[in-house]
Amino acid sequence: MKTTNENTEVEIITTRVVEVCYVELRSDGIVHSHTSAHVDFNIESLKKFTAVMGEITNHKQAPLLLTLDEFAIPPGDTREYWAKKDSCPYASAEAYITSSLGHKLIGNFYLKLNKPHRPTQLFTDINEAVKWLKTFL
Repeated sequence: MKTTNENTEVEIITTRVVEVCYVELRSDGIVHSHTSAHVDFNIESLKKFTAVMGEITNHKQAPLLLTLDEFAIPPGDTREYWAKKDSCPYASAEAYITSSLGHKLIGNFYLKLNKPHRPTQLFTDINEAVKWLKTFL
C-alpha cells in the first residue's frame, strides 16, 4: 500500500493489529497508529501496542503519528499512563491528528494536565504532522 505525504510516496512496510488499533511502519521511518471507536481500550491495550511497536521498529525509537476514529476518546487512566516516560520507550515523539472538536479538547487537556514526557503536538493537517515528526528521525 502506498500513500502520498509531503509530495513523497510512502510505502507501508508492515501492518499489525493490536486489539483497538492498527499499527503501521512506514517507509519514511514513522510509525502510524489508528485507533478504532468500536472497541474500548485500556492500559493493557497500550502495553500490547508498545510491545508491537517495539517489534516492528526492532526495539528502536521512531516518531509516532496517531489518528483516531471520531468517537475514539481515550479514558483518563490511559491518558495518564501514556504520558509517563516509560509507557512507550519506542516513541521518540508523538503527533496527534485532531479531526474533531472533541479530540482537540481532549488533546489540549492531555498536554496541559498529563504533560507527556515525549515531545508531543496536536495537528489538524497530517502533512504538517509528518513534517514535524521527521525532525525526530
